[in-house]
Amino acid sequence: MRIQMVAALILFAAAAQVPARDVAVEQSAVEYARREYRQAEAEHKADVEQMERTRKALEPLQKQFEQEQKKAGLSEQRQGQARARLQKAEEALDRAWKQ
Repeated sequence: MRIQMVAALILFAAAAQVPARDVAVEQSAVEYARREYRQAEAEHKADVEQMERTRKALEPLQKQFEQEQKKAGLSEQRQGQARARLQKAEEALDRAWKQ
């Protein structure tokens, strides 16, 4: 107990030597930093929540996009096959006209 009292007196004595103006400035700086931190924390929380809402809204669109991408690929194949059949048919018609 006696050692704790001596340690407290030493700390108090050291703190008493610090000019009151410096303490007030440091307290103001700490308060400003706390406000800034709270604002940054609130902004980050809002951004994360918005990101999550956007992700949830995007999921069905992503699935729809993937389905439409597959469909477009299949229709492209069908178009290529149809173009090849058209070319063959036109060539056959040309040959028939020449004979």
